[in-house]
Amino acid sequence: MSPDDGSTQHNALNYKAQNQTSHEALYQAAMHPGSTRPRISLIASAATTCSIILCYGTLILINLFGKMGFEITVNETLWAGAITIASLFAILGLFANLFRHKHFLPLVMGCLGCGFVNFVMHFDDNMFIEFTGFACLCLAAVLDWRALKRN
Repeated sequence: MSPDDGSTQHNALNYKAQNQTSHEALYQAAMHPGSTRPRISLIASAATTCSIILCYGTLILINLFGKMGFEITVNETLWAGAITIASLFAILGLFANLFRHKHFLPLVMGCLGCGFVNFVMHFDDNMFIEFTGFACLCLAAVLDWRALKRN
């Protein structure tokens, strides 16, 4: 077998052709993003998680820094507003997914939870109502996810 038998050259050309084909497929997918479905179905879950993290994560950080000797002042109006906006995004995500799966229960549970959370944030600070609101939002996100999974 001589070094010029062509088998290595054939393998190199074959590899180059496969590589070029995969690059063309990636280019076509990038140029035509309509062929892939957007992940809009995750908005409700992500916004629910974000609202919970904004609420309890901030409390945990304030407590943790307080134990380390640092004093943190948080503008409660902005904090409550951020939680409200996140819970409203969860409702928007549930509403957008309603057109895909046609089940109203996740949207109803989400609206109930959003109402409870917003009532607690802006009117009366009640821990039981707050937990109930976040539980309703979480249940709505789970029901929405299951309804989307069935379709």
